[in-house]
Amino acid sequence: MFLAPLFLIAAGLGALIPLALHFMQNKRKVKLPFPTLRFLKAAQKRSASRTRLENILLWLIRTLIMVLLGFAFSMPIIKTGGLGWFGDAPRDVAIILDASYSMAYKNGNAQIWDNAIEAARSIIEGLKERDRFCIFIARSQPEALIAEPIGNKQEGLARLKTVAFGAGSSQIAPAIEAASQALKKSQSGYEKEIHVITDNQALPWQGFAHAKTTEDATPESKSVVDVGTSVFVLMLGVSNPENTAPFSVTMEPAIVRKGSSAKIKVTSTRTGPPIASAMTLFLDGKEAGRRQVTVPDPASSTGEFTLPSLGVGIHEARIEMPDDNLIIDNSFYFLIDVQERRPSLIVGYKDDALFVRTALVSSFAGLVSMEMVAPDQLSGKKLTDYSSVILCNALPLTGQAIGSVEGYVKAGGLLIVFPGSKATPEDYKAWACLPGVPSTVNLVPTKEAKTTLSWDKPLHPLIRPMQEGLGAAELSVRRKFSWEKVNESAEVLISMGQKHPFLLERTYGSGKVLMFGISAERTWSNFPLSPFFLPLVLQCTEYGSREKPPFLWATDSLALADYFPDLKGTPSMTDPDGEAVQIRSMTEGGKAALIAADLKKPGIYRFAVSADTKAQPAFAVNLPRKESDLTPISEEEIKSLVGIEALHIATDLSSFAKKTQESRVGKTYGEQLLWLVLLLLVIEFIYANQLARRGRDAVLNLKADSAGNLNLSKEAVRST
Repeated sequence: MFLAPLFLIAAGLGALIPLALHFMQNKRKVKLPFPTLRFLKAAQKRSASRTRLENILLWLIRTLIMVLLGFAFSMPIIKTGGLGWFGDAPRDVAIILDASYSMAYKNGNAQIWDNAIEAARSIIEGLKERDRFCIFIARSQPEALIAEPIGNKQEGLARLKTVAFGAGSSQIAPAIEAASQALKKSQSGYEKEIHVITDNQALPWQGFAHAKTTEDATPESKSVVDVGTSVFVLMLGVSNPENTAPFSVTMEPAIVRKGSSAKIKVTSTRTGPPIASAMTLFLDGKEAGRRQVTVPDPASSTGEFTLPSLGVGIHEARIEMPDDNLIIDNSFYFLIDVQERRPSLIVGYKDDALFVRTALVSSFAGLVSMEMVAPDQLSGKKLTDYSSVILCNALPLTGQAIGSVEGYVKAGGLLIVFPGSKATPEDYKAWACLPGVPSTVNLVPTKEAKTTLSWDKPLHPLIRPMQEGLGAAELSVRRKFSWEKVNESAEVLISMGQKHPFLLERTYGSGKVLMFGISAERTWSNFPLSPFFLPLVLQCTEYGSREKPPFLWATDSLALADYFPDLKGTPSMTDPDGEAVQIRSMTEGGKAALIAADLKKPGIYRFAVSADTKAQPAFAVNLPRKESDLTPISEEEIKSLVGIEALHIATDLSSFAKKTQESRVGKTYGEQLLWLVLLLLVIEFIYANQLARRGRDAVLNLKADSAGNLNLSKEAVRST
């Protein structure tokens, strides 16, 4: 195929020029008054055949120069893929835009996202009349901006203006799969192309690695692209990105009580070589501390702040790190909920709860207070008024009471369960929040009664204080549970004997459940009389009670009942920019539930339970920090992960356009042919001059003596 085929005619005509000149060339004749010509004739006879051969080679070189020159100007091309060998075939093009927040990285004076939008515009504007296109946005799940191929360029350009990068990560594999499904509707004779516009971050390509490691996947199912579809990847990121961001915040203790001290620990993440940086803590809009850190050095990348004395209520806080090329993740928002000391609610009867009541009443400095209620009166209690709920041989409970307690835990409360002899295994199966379900209560033989407790999680915040000063914890156990099932999300914090669970923990919703393997009364063991009973009970009542997460990750929707269990009426919510957040009602499990939609902007969200109440800080929302890892991926890694032959990768828009053009039309070889013509011209010049010099030397070497005899030297004979 040729882009300018008329030049082939010029190539044919040009090939005749050296032939015509070859026949028209006059031979130089030298007239010498020699008496005899026999010596010249002899020399001519010996060299005639070589002279003709040399002239033919020179003619061939000159002819080849003219032919190649004509071919070069005709722009020959070789098509690398697709249809349309004798002209461009119409195309269906699927454009995929990576919309993760790493696309906000600044490359020079512009964000990568701005360059990506401009590249998408260029692709659409470069389509021909019969070409069609569709557009997909790569987020955690693909989003169809234009689901099926269309030919209206103006509509596509208008829709591009409405797209913005998101608050999370993206996945390229499902987006390519969705685009490939859309292109299956292409008409016969249409070429199919997928154009992926992204940065050079490795994270979006992990979906391909997962597909390759799936055991039951066949080679055909591992490929997300149909055979015959060309994939073009435009990587607009920088080769060595650098980014520093606060990664997470934890508070010790998790619940801040009025008058008590607390610490904030901040971890950071880094892409690039280690650097010295700083963390700044802001409380209620004012700077409250600054720490120097080195990231990503694990030994010094954690900043620790001691909280000043704070009043009861919710305080807004954030961690700031210096601006870099990815500004969007330099702030980390969280809330500090300073609470009054609230009582614990003991559910049970006096005899069963005797030792627990004694432990709480005798707590030093009155740090813990308590109330008690019989199991049949639990339904009338407002559980949110209590820091923890302790069940002391209180089962079985009514379904209404169970639902009330589980709702309390799900909203952030702490439930402590001491078993007893009143309940059967079936009574435990009615609960959804327990760490485990016991099967039977076993009597322990006297010779096996003595057992030693082991701290399975020695660094756990509940266990860590228990190991100091108490020594080995030994018990004499008469009865204990056999566990039918331990929930997979539960942890064993303390064991007795041969890894028999003594204390289990499970996170349920926003709250926690602690469950003991023996009772809190003397008929089961001497645990209530042991020196670690009181400190362990106190630790349990303080640990996790009414703990609310200091921050949330950006999300599409949030069930408000999980955080506001007593919510009634019509609440309202605003985002960090003061814009209203949509709250819709939906039915879940036969009950109406309020859902807050589109909590994706990082910052503090405010909540008002009614139009008459003042909005208060409700949630601190942050972008998921795995997207802050900008570790790049190489072209070779992409080709290995995707695993298709028709894959073309470019790092700038001009080379991307060149690769797509070569795939559609073919690669032109005019430039290469011109370089070959230049080489042949040099050879022709050297060779022609060498032949001319030989002819001139032959004449100069002819000598005659005084008698007129020709003296033909060996050099002259060789030259002629």
